[in-house]
Amino acid sequence: MASGQASAACGKYAESKRLDPQLGTLLYLGECYAKVGKTASAWVSFKEADDIAAQRRDPRAAKIRERLANVEKTLSNLVIVVADDEPADLEVRQDGALVGRAAWGTPLPIDPGEHEITATSASTKPRTVQALVEKEPRTVTVTLPPLEYLPKPPVAPEAKPEPVVAAASTPRADHRSWLTQHQKTLALVAGGVGVVGVGVGTAFGLMAKSTYDDSAADCDHDVCGRVGHEHRQSAFTQANVATAAFGVGAAALIGGTVLWLTAPRAEPQRKATLVLPVVGPSLALLSVQRSF
Repeated sequence: MASGQASAACGKYAESKRLDPQLGTLLYLGECYAKVGKTASAWVSFKEADDIAAQRRDPRAAKIRERLANVEKTLSNLVIVVADDEPADLEVRQDGALVGRAAWGTPLPIDPGEHEITATSASTKPRTVQALVEKEPRTVTVTLPPLEYLPKPPVAPEAKPEPVVAAASTPRADHRSWLTQHQKTLALVAGGVGVVGVGVGTAFGLMAKSTYDDSAADCDHDVCGRVGHEHRQSAFTQANVATAAFGVGAAALIGGTVLWLTAPRAEPQRKATLVLPVVGPSLALLSVQRSF
């Protein structure tokens, strides 16, 4: 920043925020974005900094709110208009980032420059709109192009079922799917995975807390020495592993429970009776055979 290389500085500040989103980093990043004209990005950084300062009751909170208000005066907004007859699975993106349904038709802060808005769904052709936002603050409205539906694939003729001939002496085959036949086994396996996941998450959670506590000796609030910084980075990594393990364990436990509760009961074997005539040189009778 001091040597006038603001664009390069913004990239480094952004990476610093990704690694450790502290209040000072957010303020520097906001100032950097404001310097290169990315007003919306600057506003987002100052807004995050304002939220953190309010939670911590930081003495810089008043100046941050003042800086945020000044940036708001320079903001441009983008409004994406979506018609009511659009498909239910329509997906709208701005520069590759998903725009949720709640944001359709709502002014959203946007950086000056050229932006690409795309709209896709399974039944329509993809649509693209280019939006140019000038440096002067203004609201730019973009309307999606008309719908163009994709041709429907030809419908294959319905296959006629072949007649089934069952032999009297052949036992009835089990036509249940592999999943249905082994559902309770899969439920037990999923439950075991869930128990292991929760155990691993607990262990790493305790490790993360212990490692973070160790960093206190070399840190003063958010300012740390080399050893303290290494302890905190290690604690963050352990916390992420704990979160992932807990998530996998909980999902496996829930899935195992659902599989066990929805497993079909064993069907009783049907009884069958077979009557056959028996004729010999000195006898004539009926043979009755019954399976249980």
